[in-house]
Amino acid sequence: MHGFRYDRILAGTALALILAIPMVGLAQGPNKMAPAPTTASPPAASPVEEAATPAPAPAAASPAEQVSTPTLAADPAAVTEQAVAVTEQAAPVDPLASLDPADRVIAEKIRDLLAATSDKIFASKKERAAAEAFYQNRNFLPLWLDKGIENARARSAVARLKHADADGLEVSVLTYARHVQAGRFPYTRVSRNIELPQAVPEPADILSTIAAAADAGTALDAFSPQHAEYQKLKAMLAEVRANSGSKKGEAPRQVETIIVNMERWRWYPRDLGKAHVVVNQPDFTLRVMHEGAQVWTTRIVIGKPSMPTPLLSETMKYITVNPTWHVPPSIVHNEYLPALAQDPTVLARMGLRVSYSGGGVSISQPPGPNNALGRIRFNFPNRFLVYQHDTPDKYYFAHEVRAYSHGCMRVQDPAKYAEVLLNIARPQEHWTAARITHMFGSGEQNLQLQPTPIWVHLTYQTAFVDNAGKLQTRRDVYNLDSRTLAAIRSARGVIEPTPERRREDLVASGSSPRRSAPAVRNGAMSQSMVSPAPGYARPFPSFFYR
Repeated sequence: MHGFRYDRILAGTALALILAIPMVGLAQGPNKMAPAPTTASPPAASPVEEAATPAPAPAAASPAEQVSTPTLAADPAAVTEQAVAVTEQAAPVDPLASLDPADRVIAEKIRDLLAATSDKIFASKKERAAAEAFYQNRNFLPLWLDKGIENARARSAVARLKHADADGLEVSVLTYARHVQAGRFPYTRVSRNIELPQAVPEPADILSTIAAAADAGTALDAFSPQHAEYQKLKAMLAEVRANSGSKKGEAPRQVETIIVNMERWRWYPRDLGKAHVVVNQPDFTLRVMHEGAQVWTTRIVIGKPSMPTPLLSETMKYITVNPTWHVPPSIVHNEYLPALAQDPTVLARMGLRVSYSGGGVSISQPPGPNNALGRIRFNFPNRFLVYQHDTPDKYYFAHEVRAYSHGCMRVQDPAKYAEVLLNIARPQEHWTAARITHMFGSGEQNLQLQPTPIWVHLTYQTAFVDNAGKLQTRRDVYNLDSRTLAAIRSARGVIEPTPERRREDLVASGSSPRRSAPAVRNGAMSQSMVSPAPGYARPFPSFFYR
């Protein structure tokens, strides 16, 4: 992924960069363009221009000269009428007539190439349409040249693209802006267990931003994630590459790991939120951030590899104290009813209630210390129906690798977590963990997190830079690094539309606990179930109980 090749620029960028910046690298060197034209000879065309238009364009003709002039009659009145007719026939005015002769030569090449080029020059039809509209609106005035001379905008853009690999990329202007903002490929190529914004910039916005910017390189940098996590990885990538000569065999693996993590960060919102929660799944940790500072962290348990916790960004809506667990229908029919047929007392011994209504059956577990969700559930509605919650199985938090659940996240100290969140959202109420534990009992209570929204970002960081500035790496528990790297190597630079969000699957704020109950993920339970009573022999597989 090192180096900078002008053929990539030539093949993948906007017409502005196709026609101008390649001339810098291929024809005239880094600081020169074709000389300004004189009355004797027009400026030399670039190799690209010569390929698009074999012969140089003749000197521009005036509007009147472009119209064939009829023979004028001898009668002065007739001459006047014919002159008026000639003037009327001359409209519309040539859009290039107002350009400087040096700019006009390039403008004609741009116009002709846009008219004749195939879509293969662009990553998509949308990019081609944006480039056409952009140049038509400026009468095909070159973006990167002033009177045939390379301008400061071109020099800045070339300098930035020469260092595109600082972001782990090797691209040109439109492609670079798209990749550095949204990533090189749709995340569905890596996993369907992801739902993130992956906001792709509009090609027209890219071109207009570059055209209006005082410094094109700085404008291109603005498309990349600005949050600290990404920027620290970018700096570390440069450091690891600089030191790779002294660490043969070790550094190139580090480079790939950093690059795939930078790629995933581009899928997330640019603004993570004034208050937000970051879950790092391979690190098995949860951090609460407020106004740029970490205010709390704790250990978590995540989904096991066969039922991984998804990657997503959603806002936490409310906290439920003393939650009831409503067993999803598929678990009822696939697991519990067969178990009930073998032993009519098994569910009762597990503290589960069975009810029959209208020919159907439902199973639930009331609030209590042995509830599968523990005493507290943290709700951020999402189509995967996963959330964070307490657990009666505290011993898991002593393990180094904590991937045991069926998708949801178990929190080591849920009462303290609730205190931190409530004091961010409702600071005038002075919540404490003790106050929350006093609420433990048999009745559900929902505590709304209003008016301050708290974002929850479920991330997958196998590489990150710690507070001491050191690179930390973690085990790739879900095998996402290799899949991300494979997608990077096969990406063609076109972002496909992400799947539509299924709003009917999302849990509305303030909805009933049944709507926010755990879901079945891949035909299995979405979080642990309560352990059986002490001394009870387990006639079913262990996953039936966890």
